[in-house]
Amino acid sequence: MRRRALAAVGAVLATAGLAGCGGGEVTPAQDEYAGRAQTENPTAQPATTAGAEAPTASATPTGGPYADGEYTVSEAYGVVDDVVEEDSIDVTLSLQGGYITDVSVTGHALTGTSKNYMADFVEEIDDAVVGRSIEDAHVTALAGASKTSAAFNDAVDAIAAQAAEAY
Repeated sequence: MRRRALAAVGAVLATAGLAGCGGGEVTPAQDEYAGRAQTENPTAQPATTAGAEAPTASATPTGGPYADGEYTVSEAYGVVDDVVEEDSIDVTLSLQGGYITDVSVTGHALTGTSKNYMADFVEEIDDAVVGRSIEDAHVTALAGASKTSAAFNDAVDAIAAQAAEAY
């Protein structure tokens, strides 16, 4: 009988002890991005419902005309969420008739995490933008690289302005 009572008391104490493990705050990984609040992307498009038609690219760009050629722009990441970033990318786009025929992105990362995101971004950018109008070349967190994507979009806008002015 005593053995059963001790077993019951032990079970109650173990349950109470485990319940205490569920409380408290969760601590994120301790890298340069730890604990930063996520912000909503103001340029994100709302999700489409099944059966809805996807938008189609126009036959010609609407903001042009654009001069054909190769354009290169460098974009630094700047201060984001009060954290100083020193990453940058060099973006080179080749345009023909307002459409991207070739893209090259060279990353200059400060941290190992940034290098990994940039490498994944560079691997996927060609499939994401070649053949698209320069006006339809923005990407959103391509390969999970939200900051690199934002810098790329800024570079695309700068190149579009240069190509329109050069026309």
